[in-house]
Amino acid sequence: MPGPALDPGTQTPVAVIDPQGSGTTVATLQVSAAGQAELVDERPQQPGETTPELFISPGWVDLHAHVYDGTTQISVHPDRVGLDHGVHTVADAGSAGQATLRGLIDYVIPSARTQIKAWLNIGSHGLVHLREVADSTFIDVPATVAAVASAPDVVRGIKVRSSGLIVGNMGLQPLQLGKLAARECGIPLMVHIGEAPPLIDDVLDLLDEGDVVTHCFHGKTGFPWAPDGQPSAAMRRAIDRGVKLDVGHGAASFDITVAGSAVAAGVTPSSISTDIHVRNINGPVFDLATVMTKMLTCGMSLAAVVRAVTEAPRETLRLVEPWRGDGGRLHHATLFTLGDEAPEGRRYVDAGGKPITPTQHLVAQATVTAGTPRPCP
Repeated sequence: MPGPALDPGTQTPVAVIDPQGSGTTVATLQVSAAGQAELVDERPQQPGETTPELFISPGWVDLHAHVYDGTTQISVHPDRVGLDHGVHTVADAGSAGQATLRGLIDYVIPSARTQIKAWLNIGSHGLVHLREVADSTFIDVPATVAAVASAPDVVRGIKVRSSGLIVGNMGLQPLQLGKLAARECGIPLMVHIGEAPPLIDDVLDLLDEGDVVTHCFHGKTGFPWAPDGQPSAAMRRAIDRGVKLDVGHGAASFDITVAGSAVAAGVTPSSISTDIHVRNINGPVFDLATVMTKMLTCGMSLAAVVRAVTEAPRETLRLVEPWRGDGGRLHHATLFTLGDEAPEGRRYVDAGGKPITPTQHLVAQATVTAGTPRPCP
């Protein structure tokens, strides 16, 4: 469908999905003569009333992406995966470590329109190469703690990749040291799980309330789910402690059968994220809306999918700005459609190449930032 009318003086009916509200409402998106967008005439949707083609929600957040462009092996430019695709905030997940953080802050963040936060890698150099914690000399806990203290507005957590190809003979030590740094700083830990060693059960048992386990639906040997979608004992203990599940699709870390079974069993992720980088941006990930579409296909409701890219990741990153203010003025918002046609050339598969056949397709159409609407390219 054509993009929404965003010129000054236009009015467009929208369906409003507010995770803090009580169901879908309908409203008019009005763009003033000065080019400022606001929601007016909002009311509950009536039974049988046709839902507008255009939806609006708080600005989307991608909790796990790689945007240290020009420095690490796998990163992409933040706007290419951010505002250009409806995402207001991207959290770079460990591309920078304590020794490379300043470059992200001084050069990448100022170059982007998209807001950037960071999970600081416990490996000092971050993802300059991809075995960043395979040697104990690559980890400096005091320097990591100091780096967090130097940039509290940017660094919102510690990232540890805890799987065999990355840790080598270090086993659980990178995770234990990452947890030490996180607890010293009073911030959460994001942990990548994958192939053993270490055993995923041992990884999960080290996580506390508020920590995040990303790649939660990977299908590699030892994945923490039963065939009926029930979590393993260690995963259940982690969930019961308040550990958060994050999708983190990536190039090799999302299995549609695992995800679908878990959702059918009533276990849904706290957040939906991409783990987008140069090796998956042209498929199978493409963008955040594509991963949202896959989780919708797994059986999550539209409201739950939207919450998993808005309120939930904002809570994790401690982002407190409301999405709208007095009089319906919009601080940050994403406009999107939910249609029966896939974006041109889009082929949906999971990380293992298994085909996915959505019946509805989420597509970001525009963003509103500080009241100013802008169509997605």
